[in-house]
Amino acid sequence: MSERAARAFLDPVEERLAVLDRAILLAEWRLVTGASRRGSGPWQARRHRLLNAPGLLESTRAFRAAGYGGSLERRLTLLERTTLETRIEQEPEIVRLRGRLQSRVARYRPSWHGRRVSRIVPRTALRTSPDRRERRRAFYAEEPLYRALEDDLRRLVAVRNGNAREFGFRSYPEFRLSFDRLSVAQFEELTEAALRHVAVEMRRCRDAFQDRTGDRGWYPWDAPYEDHLAKGLSDAYFPGREMLRAVVDGVRGWGVPAATLRFRVTRHDLASGGLCLAPDPPRDVRVVIHPGNGGWLEYSVLFHEVGHAVHSASIRGRTHLLRWHEGVPGFGGFHEGIGEFFCLIPESEAWLRTRRHLPPEAIRSFRRAASRSPLTNVAFLAHWTGLELGLYLRPNEDPAERSRRLERRIFGFDAHPARSFADSFFIELPVYATSYLIATLLRAQLSRAVRDQVGGPVWPNRKIGPWLIDRWFRGGSSFDWLPRVREVTGAPFGAAAFNEEMARALARH
Repeated sequence: MSERAARAFLDPVEERLAVLDRAILLAEWRLVTGASRRGSGPWQARRHRLLNAPGLLESTRAFRAAGYGGSLERRLTLLERTTLETRIEQEPEIVRLRGRLQSRVARYRPSWHGRRVSRIVPRTALRTSPDRRERRRAFYAEEPLYRALEDDLRRLVAVRNGNAREFGFRSYPEFRLSFDRLSVAQFEELTEAALRHVAVEMRRCRDAFQDRTGDRGWYPWDAPYEDHLAKGLSDAYFPGREMLRAVVDGVRGWGVPAATLRFRVTRHDLASGGLCLAPDPPRDVRVVIHPGNGGWLEYSVLFHEVGHAVHSASIRGRTHLLRWHEGVPGFGGFHEGIGEFFCLIPESEAWLRTRRHLPPEAIRSFRRAASRSPLTNVAFLAHWTGLELGLYLRPNEDPAERSRRLERRIFGFDAHPARSFADSFFIELPVYATSYLIATLLRAQLSRAVRDQVGGPVWPNRKIGPWLIDRWFRGGSSFDWLPRVREVTGAPFGAAAFNEEMARALARH
């Protein structure tokens, strides 16, 4: 089988795929920004027909087995992954059900004190309200939506599992994690390793909360408030009207070229904190953020999304599959790890000093708390991913009871009514929550590599941007990230750097 024959097979498929992928993302953009209620279902159906053509998967595998090497072999590998994902996740029954649920999630507005409000309102109350009853109300604010979606989510889970088994995978999570070169067992081992110092931190958080407030007990609506009190930064120092300019200026402090900071930004209420879509990287990159009032947390979310945007705008792959890293299976953990790495900027002392009138003592207190906050993040992610994996691996188990067990073991929370197990991510981005836990560990490993290889302060440091672009961004999806981590950092991917960082943070404070 000649290379010429392989290109004659691959090129038209990839060109047509590029058109459909752009159309899908543009439809998703219109849905999440409220410009349309249709979603991308019709385009996904066309994509499914393209990649479900008789003999396409078999031909892709045969050409890939010829071992051409270079970009041709890589493109064939990515086409095989994409075809598998399409046949399992873009099957018409899933597309119809998922699209209907996505539309319901996108249109929903929680009721708050008798009126419909943006999701940001109860989420802000959960984090900042000194009224414990108000925080509890905020914790359950989206229950009417998600309780009504549980049966349909179970149907989605069953169909996904069945489709994955038809292609030789034991479960949908095994299929999804295989692209990251991980099994479910290996992911669970990573999770357990990352939880090494969590119990100590959760006990400290509980005791600190009770000492600050005089309240007894320890509940899910107390943990975000304790984190807010510990960090102690008033939202007034981070006004919403200045957020975009401040974030872009902060990223410039890493020496990121101006050309990669040209992307479209839209404000709209979202089920998630923020969103970056790249219909045609590097030319067309877009960011959606909440129309909130600012605050350090919103700034941090925007730094995360701008990190994705810089990544997509830096890619220089020659073809669609080599450019479209965020849409190719196997890049979720790496993609989110880059976003988390950009959050080092708003956590740095030098950047915080750029905020007008922010007292030095407030900065010191914040940094003490922020140095330990990845442990709280890992605790939340371990519960989130454990709950979702249980839906696929133990479908007959009661999700509410599983949620309670996980919360008691990880956080030490007292008994409380379990929230719905449904989640917008579980509907739209199945088993993507695992990417955020991977990302937390990857951020620590990249941080250590930057200290060793680049040197200098966290911010400003105009060498960091070029280091990221050269080693990680420019190649797009031309490499698998897991072996690249070992190549660039000199160590296999794992929880070692994270645990070392957290041990130092706990020892200091």
